[in-house]
Amino acid sequence: MRHRLKRFLMDERGVGAIPPLFLFLLIACILLYIAIDIYGYSIQKQKLLVAANEIIEIVKAENGFDAQTQNQFDALVQKLGLDPAKITVYGTPKLVQRGSPVEVVARMEYETIGLKPLGKSLSVPIEVTVQGLARTYIR
Repeated sequence: MRHRLKRFLMDERGVGAIPPLFLFLLIACILLYIAIDIYGYSIQKQKLLVAANEIIEIVKAENGFDAQTQNQFDALVQKLGLDPAKITVYGTPKLVQRGSPVEVVARMEYETIGLKPLGKSLSVPIEVTVQGLARTYIR
């Protein structure tokens, strides 16, 4: 048993094969961390886009964005699992005329986790912009 283990750890010349194995594992772990960060970024962006698309429908129906719409947005992103305190959202102010363009812009920072074992932190901005046309005619 011991002889088999020793033969497994050594190549034909008697040199240990463990350092290349550790190098491969290190590279694999780095790639895994990068993949996790890319996945996390895309999920956060998708959640922010869903919330912005829901709110633009309200903004189009009410002809603009105000504090009440902000509160509805905050409640929605909280249900989606995001922290409303970390999200900046603004839109076209209320009372635009029917057919006028309205817009909602939402921004947040995504904190990467890939560099945390090294004691570093990296923030990547996420910005989502949705547009539409106001629906209600104001007299």
